[in-house]
Amino acid sequence: MLSKHVAKIVQNLEKKKFREKYNLFKIEGEKLVKELLLSDFKIRSVLAYKEWTETNPLPEGTYDITEVDEKEMGSISNFQSLPEVIALAEIPQYAVEPAEIRDSLSLVLNGIQDPGNLGTILRVADWFGISHVFCDEDCASFHNPKCVQASMGAVFRVRVHYTDLPELLREYRSEDFHCYGTFLNGDNIYKTPLSSRGFIIMGNEGKGIRPEIEEWTDRRLTIPSFARGSYSTESLNVGVATGIILSEFKRNS
Repeated sequence: MLSKHVAKIVQNLEKKKFREKYNLFKIEGEKLVKELLLSDFKIRSVLAYKEWTETNPLPEGTYDITEVDEKEMGSISNFQSLPEVIALAEIPQYAVEPAEIRDSLSLVLNGIQDPGNLGTILRVADWFGISHVFCDEDCASFHNPKCVQASMGAVFRVRVHYTDLPELLREYRSEDFHCYGTFLNGDNIYKTPLSSRGFIIMGNEGKGIRPEIEEWTDRRLTIPSFARGSYSTESLNVGVATGIILSEFKRNS
């Protein structure tokens, strides 16, 4: 049976201030909960229908398991079609190993405000083997429910760090570690030599990369349009652009 206290906490996790207060975020649906169970995230609670727990034996752990009915699930879920299971997990804090960063490609996100876009970027990063994504405080939270859903489980594998981006770029940029930025007036990505390590900076959905970030960018890239005629799409969605760019980096690595 779901207590009113627990139900209130789960409902409040829709808001960032409560996720930070409790250091918890919500994972809804069988697929994502199973991805969570395969991760090393610390699980606090699992709330599920009795039928689900009977057919899905849960591994031993220190978390609570609460059986809920349809009415109770409806009070804590935002899905139109109610999930069979919801889990609560602690928000992780990741350490950064400088040697690992210097020997790999990482994404740097400047002001990505739509949690759906952030989730898509994490999904793309996971597909292309990107382990670290660095965000500024203007970015959406990776533990936002919309981001978790859009990531399709990548949120449990890609390590997301929130940090001071100019300081980060200042620390790592060197002659053999480039900071690639995406701009409308950059060099054609299909004709530009690309490295197997460095930072790839993606900017805000509407404003692009901020000037204080741009000044640390030593390689400017663009994805050229191949549209015919004078009218075409003005720009690409940032998640789509990230996929194209990572594909080209990996093709050249």
